[in-house]
Amino acid sequence: MDLSLLLAIALIIALVVWLNRRQGRRKTGYRLNPENTPAPTTAPKRPVRSRTERELLRLVGGNRAVAQRLVEQVQLRNPHHSEQWCWEKAIYDIQRDRHSS
Repeated sequence: MDLSLLLAIALIIALVVWLNRRQGRRKTGYRLNPENTPAPTTAPKRPVRSRTERELLRLVGGNRAVAQRLVEQVQLRNPHHSEQWCWEKAIYDIQRDRHSS
């Protein structure tokens, strides 16, 4: 075999090995270890005040499914807040949206 052909093959192999190692470091370098990551904390469960619940139900025309869906959306966006806070935030959002139009 020609010396230049052997040198070209060796160079290609070295380049492939170097690229694979570089990609391997990227993949493992930023991965979090699930055993060492702390679990997200959620706010303690307390019952929602009936006055707050009644207010949200009044704003959605008594439709409990809509009220519950609004609260669940707020909880998904703000998992560290209490359920009471989420109900109050849903009320605030409805009132804000109604007054802005």
